[in-house]
Amino acid sequence: MNKLIIAVAVITLALAAACNPPEVVQGTVLAVSDDGTRLTLQDELPPNQELVVSIKGADVGAAPVAGDVVRIAYYPRGEELIATRIMNLTRQAELAKKH
Repeated sequence: MNKLIIAVAVITLALAAACNPPEVVQGTVLAVSDDGTRLTLQDELPPNQELVVSIKGADVGAAPVAGDVVRIAYYPRGEELIATRIMNLTRQAELAKKH
């Protein structure tokens, strides 16, 4: 019985250590790079800093353009922020109005 408890504890700790949820930011798109691989946005939370996020390879719903409000899940990798998902809240609201 003790071995089972230890095994369950080890597995639980291993799974907890493996979980690395992305960080999330929401804000207004200020610019999208000409090649479409980087996005600059202003965080809606104080101090309202500008962030540059790499969106190459990210799961993107409706393509963001300047002025859109987006929510981005990303991982910091050194000096770079790498997006995994981008939800365009502005475009979703527009689509909802059409239905």
